[in-house]
Amino acid sequence: MLDLTTKNDSDDAGRACLNTIEDYWNALFRASHLPLRRDVDPVAIDHALPSTFLVQRVAPGVARLRVSGQRVNAWLGMDAQGMPLSTFFLPHARADLTRALEQMFMTPALVELPIASPRSIGRRLLRGRLLLLPLADDQGQVSRALGALWVQGDLGRGPRRFEIAAGARRFQPIDQRPQLAEVAGDAPRKRPATSQRPALKLVVDNDV
Repeated sequence: MLDLTTKNDSDDAGRACLNTIEDYWNALFRASHLPLRRDVDPVAIDHALPSTFLVQRVAPGVARLRVSGQRVNAWLGMDAQGMPLSTFFLPHARADLTRALEQMFMTPALVELPIASPRSIGRRLLRGRLLLLPLADDQGQVSRALGALWVQGDLGRGPRRFEIAAGARRFQPIDQRPQLAEVAGDAPRKRPATSQRPALKLVVDNDV
């Protein structure tokens, strides 16, 4: 069993983990449609599963974890299933996370953010990345997401919470999208005309 309190991951290992999940998500694209939640096969990303999670959009800016890997649970200090994704973040970071979630679901878009857990007594500074990849449900609505939480370094004392850190952010709109899932507070939206294949546009924010 992996000891998450003593394992150190290299930058290369962390990037490889995120790339594995993103490459798998890209491979699931169908003509003019986002990957479907039901098409996600854990076996295909087996070695990246400890850092992987699935969330469901339950309200504007709110996503609840439906599946969470061993490493994800370790950072929270409990089984994360059923918890809002915002539980992983410090209070001052949650507004930024809410905006990122809505961008992902409403555009929709691939979102990747730099994260950090501040240094404190018995705890060293930790840095990592949060990756969010939108998924469609069986009704073609953007209401799910495949994600990954990778952090370099030791867990240290107790569970950890994160903030959105300075550094490069990825915001990659998917021009072709199915209908956005409507939740409380949303206005109805029309589904755009379909095209033969999804188009991706990469936007990188290098603000520090």
